[in-house]
Amino acid sequence: MSWQNYSLIRLIIPFTLGMIGANLFISHMNGVVLFILCCVVLAFSFFFLKTSETYKDGRFGLVAMVLFCLIGMTLYTGKYHHIEKGTPVDSTFVKGILVEPPKEKAHSWALELKQENGIHIILYIGGEIREGLSLGDTIYANIRHLHPTNHCEDDSFQTYNTYLFHHGICATAYAPHHQWVVKPCTTPRSFFLFAKNVQERLHQIYEEHGISDEAGSIIEAMTIGRKTDLSKDTRNAFAHAGISHILALSGFHVGIIVLMIQVFFLKTLLPIRWQWVSNLFIIATLWGYAFLTGLSPSLVRATTMFTILLLCQSLQRDAFSPNSCALAFLIMLCINPFYLHDIGFQLSFIAVGSIGLLGNRLLNLHKSSNKFVHYAWLITIVAVSLISSIFTAPLVAHYFGRFTLISLLGNLIIFPFVYLLMLGSILWWLFLWCDSINNLLTDLLNWTANTMSSITEHLASIPFATIEWSPNILTTLLCYVVLLIFSYFFLQIKRN
Repeated sequence: MSWQNYSLIRLIIPFTLGMIGANLFISHMNGVVLFILCCVVLAFSFFFLKTSETYKDGRFGLVAMVLFCLIGMTLYTGKYHHIEKGTPVDSTFVKGILVEPPKEKAHSWALELKQENGIHIILYIGGEIREGLSLGDTIYANIRHLHPTNHCEDDSFQTYNTYLFHHGICATAYAPHHQWVVKPCTTPRSFFLFAKNVQERLHQIYEEHGISDEAGSIIEAMTIGRKTDLSKDTRNAFAHAGISHILALSGFHVGIIVLMIQVFFLKTLLPIRWQWVSNLFIIATLWGYAFLTGLSPSLVRATTMFTILLLCQSLQRDAFSPNSCALAFLIMLCINPFYLHDIGFQLSFIAVGSIGLLGNRLLNLHKSSNKFVHYAWLITIVAVSLISSIFTAPLVAHYFGRFTLISLLGNLIIFPFVYLLMLGSILWWLFLWCDSINNLLTDLLNWTANTMSSITEHLASIPFATIEWSPNILTTLLCYVVLLIFSYFFLQIKRN
């Protein structure tokens, strides 16, 4: 791999470092000053670009790196101050629209409310919640406590507060059970709330047709992104088996949907020269699916990433090239700089980037012998699972404090069931009008979900399946340096 051929990678490095620097020194950041500096450096870059000698000797490249570093700092600072300014001024009263289903806590209920300025807060309601509360309702509450999430006096809550702030929640508040009222909503107030109501309606249809209990919660989590009813034991079993990503709609599920559309519909109908038509059809299908599942942030992020990659594939026929991944990374951070702190975002791009870096090399190994041609599909699954598991392991250990030794085995065993469940769910909805076929598919889906759950519990119970390991940030970075060095030598060996 020639470094000169991937200019976007050289730009996202200072861009990302600029955001990291802004996060570390956010108290000293001024958005107006940063914007002025960006304009000045941009003017210098146009001046340096006039002469070809300047372009060749590297001065223009240095100015471009400085410019992207400042752009990253400016975008991050602007996002931070926008959420910070959304904190309610009045610490005795809050008003907002309910945008997520109420979540039951130990001694209260958590309501995520969207304020008039567009920023979210979490309102904790004491006691039992009233029946009939639905998305889009307006909540009025006299609060007892209000805590902004961008700072915390008690260090024990600092991590949680920081997590909330990076997900667009500016404050948390508490109201006694008798100090709040609700104004019901007759029509959805936004496209997002309308999508959430569609997701709840799909949940009701599932229950009406026999998709319920723990098997139903697994099916709903993997098909419509609703994880409200998932038990803690099921979540822990999937986590200890190293396959918790299966329960969260993300790039993994979007990739399966893209694969199913290509295999069952497009590859047999459209020639290669019409690939751009098939990609546009896939993009429209993905966004329709994202809407049906309530526009969950993880699925919207994954759909955006695949949209950019598929558009790049239409132009240069290589969706997973480093330049395509870098472009998707850059655009998504420009849309929301706080994606940088999202664990799913980090894992998605590490997995996709590693597959783009090493995937083609490993997949080409079987072409040297005709004996492996008929097992290309199995080699593809093993190669993709192996690469993504190895490259995401250090980051998973850093965040969750464990290293799962059987994650590759778990992915290989569970993947056919995931494919069967998602394909079966599509057929389930298509034959919803025919009770006899729909009942058979219901039994198939319930059996698949229960089998997945049983296999996962057995995998999680294997001795030494998970090793407790929590590397710090420097150790995690060192692991990725070693992986990149190994990748470089592996690519050089294959090229020679």
